[in-house]
Amino acid sequence: MMEDKRKRYIPFGYKLLISYLIICLVPIIAIGLFSYTTFMSSMKEQKRDNMMETLQQIGDNVAFKLDDIRRISDLLYNDNTLAGDIQNYNMGWDSYESTVRYVIPKFQSTINATGQDIQLTVYMNNPAFPEIYGKSEQKIDPLGVQKRSFEMYNISRIENEDWYKGFPEEQYGRTMLWQQVGDDREHGNISFLRRLVDSSDPFTHSQIGFIRITTKIAGIFQSLDYRKLGTDTLVFAINAQDKIVYASEDALIHSDWVDYTSNDDKMVISQDLPGINMNLAAVIPIETLENNAKRLANWTVLVCLISISVCAVASIFISRVFSKRIGKVVSLLRMFQEGDFDKRIRYKGGDEFTYIASGLNQLGEHMNRLIKETYLTKIEKQELELESLQAQINPHFLYNTLSSISRLAKFGELEKLQLMVMELSKFYRYSLNNGETLISIAKELEQVKAYIEIQKIKYTDRLVAEFEVDPSVLTYDTVKLILQPFVENVIEHGWSGEGIIRVKIHTVMDEGHIKFRIIDDGSGMSEETIAQIFKPNDGVYLGYGIRNVEQRIKLYFGNDYGVSIQSKIGGGTTIAITIPATTRQRLNSG
Repeated sequence: MMEDKRKRYIPFGYKLLISYLIICLVPIIAIGLFSYTTFMSSMKEQKRDNMMETLQQIGDNVAFKLDDIRRISDLLYNDNTLAGDIQNYNMGWDSYESTVRYVIPKFQSTINATGQDIQLTVYMNNPAFPEIYGKSEQKIDPLGVQKRSFEMYNISRIENEDWYKGFPEEQYGRTMLWQQVGDDREHGNISFLRRLVDSSDPFTHSQIGFIRITTKIAGIFQSLDYRKLGTDTLVFAINAQDKIVYASEDALIHSDWVDYTSNDDKMVISQDLPGINMNLAAVIPIETLENNAKRLANWTVLVCLISISVCAVASIFISRVFSKRIGKVVSLLRMFQEGDFDKRIRYKGGDEFTYIASGLNQLGEHMNRLIKETYLTKIEKQELELESLQAQINPHFLYNTLSSISRLAKFGELEKLQLMVMELSKFYRYSLNNGETLISIAKELEQVKAYIEIQKIKYTDRLVAEFEVDPSVLTYDTVKLILQPFVENVIEHGWSGEGIIRVKIHTVMDEGHIKFRIIDDGSGMSEETIAQIFKPNDGVYLGYGIRNVEQRIKLYFGNDYGVSIQSKIGGGTTIAITIPATTRQRLNSG
């Protein structure tokens, strides 16, 4: 045990060295970290502001392109002549001439009114209006074949589409929506959706058609100058479902946006795109921000290393001076720990170490004398306490037994009387044990058997006792009279006096300890009663005999041993007693 403590021992010189290093290095490291974090924070904030401004400009350019699509839709939405021709169309020559001379040229001029690649698709509510088919019927990307085109279809073609049925109710001049419908996602397109309404009807603005203007998502972002954001910066367009619909690098379009937002080595800034349900986001590697701060970090490390070297040299010199004096004190204390109080030390001079040496020398002299006095006093006190506790049990048991003998004599049961006196004699022969406190476990078991035989004379066949004993425990010693009080407690408190009460005494060796168990099938007790036994309230004397056994075991063997109780109402009680596997010779030598 002493050797283990020495291994964990840290010399005073090392502690002094470490303390000097900590005192010197903490301010330097704190200043360095503060400078580094402040500089990094300032750079990040500045970079973020610049990026936000640049991203705002990019967002404005995107908004301009989106607004251009909305503007050309106004050419159709606000055209009363077009609305009249669409509603009044029939199979006559006039309607055909109107379509050829105005409606189709109107659509053609509309798609030519923007420099973007678009496809205009108009769905007519008038079933008489003829359809004009385009490339979309061929299940290919219409914008991949022709940069600008238009189509006309009957509204019945989209009436069952979820996106059409879920389109918001019309608010004149304001209801419009950007959304990927049909095969837009497959071809990398997005559509601007808007109704055509009858503007001559000021109350309902009933629908006369539906406009879908399809354009390339990449086309909206293609002309933007991403180099303003930095060579390593990536730009994404994110829809409401957190899906990437556009990326500045085509290979990233099918990647997962969560991979970027959950990565700590990147800074993400974003802003809403007006007029479209998307966010424009820029992802900047943190490494690019930290490169400019590496020089400051290198200087900080260099200063710290120089400080460590200087402080280490100074600390080693100072610690050696003090370590020599401390070493003498530690050596003396180690001798004291090992029980040798004869060694003395001397110091020259009049400092604190001289005072410590004088005090330790006096301490050694006093300890030699006090140990002898204390040891003898403790032994005497222990013997007195054990004798006192032992004396408290014997009169109680003797009183009950003599009462039983009196009753047997009164009724003339001489044979039972003789047997009870013989068992009582055997019980007290083991109990007195020539004045010794310890008794062998074999005798302790014989003693409790004698007690049970005495009780059987009184209760005949209504008391059943079983013994299950490991033979290897019989040669060890125990404090006497630790089993009988519990058997007595079973008979007096755990048994109503009717029927049969069974008691089993089990003794076993368990990892260097001897464990007794007294098990009964009596009435049991509550947890409150068990707690009251070990920690009684004022004026309550429940469980006196149990506490007596507990105190005697702990007094003789230590607080690691004693009594525990497990019980429940109507379910019997189990008493567990634990003592060390030892003998009288071992205890005396220890």
